[in-house]
Amino acid sequence: MSRSLGALILAGLLCTAVAVLADEPKPPITDFVSKALAREIIGPRQTLVETIRECESAIPRMPAVKSVGEWEKAAERMRSDALAHVIFRGEAAAWRKAKAKVEWLGTIEGGPGYRIKKVRYEAVPGLWIPGLLYEPENLAGKVPVVLNVNGHDAQGKAADYKQVRCINLAKRGMLALNLEWFGMGQFRDGNYRHDLINHIDLCGAGGIATHYLAMSRGIDLLLSLEHADPQRVAVTGLSGGGWQTIFISAFDKRVTLTNPVAGYSSFLTRTEHFSDLGDSEQTPCDLATVTDYAQMTAMMAPRATLLTFNAMDNCCFASGHALPPCWMPPPRSSDSTGRSRNFVLT
Repeated sequence: MSRSLGALILAGLLCTAVAVLADEPKPPITDFVSKALAREIIGPRQTLVETIRECESAIPRMPAVKSVGEWEKAAERMRSDALAHVIFRGEAAAWRKAKAKVEWLGTIEGGPGYRIKKVRYEAVPGLWIPGLLYEPENLAGKVPVVLNVNGHDAQGKAADYKQVRCINLAKRGMLALNLEWFGMGQFRDGNYRHDLINHIDLCGAGGIATHYLAMSRGIDLLLSLEHADPQRVAVTGLSGGGWQTIFISAFDKRVTLTNPVAGYSSFLTRTEHFSDLGDSEQTPCDLATVTDYAQMTAMMAPRATLLTFNAMDNCCFASGHALPPCWMPPPRSSDSTGRSRNFVLT
């Protein structure tokens, strides 16, 4: 009797428990899926880190040279490859050979000691670059020439600090050419956006050639002037102008002095500091297959080079991360030639 009663009580308890459990709400299947998906399998930055490492592995490093002669051969190879396979790829090679027109458009009366001449010239047939030539009032003999480029300033060549710089150079006896840059000043419309060079790349030509030729034709113009000294050719510019400065100076050996101001960093730096990525022209299609900005800086040797970077920069290329990879002493054997003394930091 007692066993039957115990079994009956146990059965009753089990039925009660089942009934209670049946009455409890079951979590929806979405909760189960959400919990499963929330479980971390790889870190949130893993794919980015792997992409960065893959890109870093492909960036050219400074060649292991042991003498000035070895470096000069390596530098010339990189320069030739960049010009032939990156800048003047495809149809752009024909632009390089094309005869460019120049038109002088009158003189503007300047202040004491200088005058301004309006000019425009073709970078590519049909693509005219406007500029202003600041020249001393009294010219005699051969004088230095300075190509003044600039960055992302909507005022373009009319920016007050750029005008002041060019006036200062002219009053010191130099010929200073103030160029307009694509997308700025007179080019401030949608037809001259910097990313449009990628459309040219897709057509099989070097889109970056438009930027390069705008500068190299500017040097052509300066050296065509009666009083120009081909032994004293300088280029300088700020921000995007700093990029233009190192880009033309590394590949055009007519430049004898360069001063890029806060305008570039190594591709290795850019994989970690995204503020330095820049516009399309600052990371030209395929440039990193043949060289890097660190090597391009070294290509200036033995020509005079002044590197100017900001410790605190409201845009990009702050000296703390941008400068170290680009400041590499030349081969030790070059010290005896005095070449390393031509590199200065500010």
